[in-house]
Amino acid sequence: MANNRSHQDGYILLSVSIASMALIGSVGLAVDLGRMYITKGESQTFADSAALAAVLELDATAAGFDRARLAVTNNPNRNAFGTTPFAGTTVEFATAAAGPWLTYPATPAGYAYVRVNATATVPLYFFSFVVSKTQTNVVAAAVAGQVAKSSFSEGLFPFSPYAHQPNSAPDFGLITGKQYTLRWPANPKIGNGNGANVCDGDNSQNMLNVAQAAGGSERGFIEDTSASLIRQTIVDDYQSIFRNVGDIVNMTGGAKQSQLTSLYERINQDSDTTSSTYASYNGNGRRIIAAPINDGGSPLGSNNRIVGIGAFMLLPTGQYGNGGGQAWCAEYVGCWLQGSSHRCAVGGGSNVAGAYVPRLIL
Repeated sequence: MANNRSHQDGYILLSVSIASMALIGSVGLAVDLGRMYITKGESQTFADSAALAAVLELDATAAGFDRARLAVTNNPNRNAFGTTPFAGTTVEFATAAAGPWLTYPATPAGYAYVRVNATATVPLYFFSFVVSKTQTNVVAAAVAGQVAKSSFSEGLFPFSPYAHQPNSAPDFGLITGKQYTLRWPANPKIGNGNGANVCDGDNSQNMLNVAQAAGGSERGFIEDTSASLIRQTIVDDYQSIFRNVGDIVNMTGGAKQSQLTSLYERINQDSDTTSSTYASYNGNGRRIIAAPINDGGSPLGSNNRIVGIGAFMLLPTGQYGNGGGQAWCAEYVGCWLQGSSHRCAVGGGSNVAGAYVPRLIL
């Protein structure tokens, strides 16, 4: 009996030892797999957020590439439970979501897509007994792009400049760097000096005819006539009317002189309130506004149709005068990229909206 019991005790000890080793191995494998799963999530979060941040910087300039790379480098997301920066990431650019992808394109024109690849090394403590490796790489990738937008529930300014060439997308005859009219003066006069009071981009008899076709009360304003709603639209990007490119826009008229303080408030939301041109501007984007561009009406002065969206830069506060006899001007920047302090990188082609939004593609 004693001998049999001794054998039983030996079997139990052996079974417990084997089971313990299996349990420890399973727990160890779970730990390694768990670390890999967490690292994959951290890597994907980094890649997604870095790609979106980078695509906001692309504006068809070489400086845009540099800013995009810096946005990836400065991304706050980290590896190893938020303690270690990602190393060995790659940033590539393309003119289409499918590529081809280049790290250093020869020209910045049309590059509106960013691909970020992130690689993180995970040490293996127990898996190494199975796969004969002490570490493994976890890879994540994300593609973000500037996607055309033609419907707007928020973000459009409550003034609508006139197109100079309504059928000529994407700029509709507007020239980047020139100032165009948000609000027309009560008695607009063209010319060089001698009382001329119109914005330089609209300083022609043809545009004066367009502006006056709807009558003297029409100054370029759209949106609701409530002063509080107008202020929300200027200051907070609120829209009381959902708009699409191609819609008829109601030109509601009036000088809206009381909204000068709202205009000042919007300008003062920017980190750069003093630059007088977009070329010298280095702000947070609050002075870059999106405005519907309309065709002047059909017949002229009525049934004004939105032909596209343009990005305009508000001028320093000192350039917006008191009194309904002064024009409110803004510099035409080009196509609008929502959420960015820069113009978009694309424009042209089949898109007539002139407006883009950053989106994750992959």
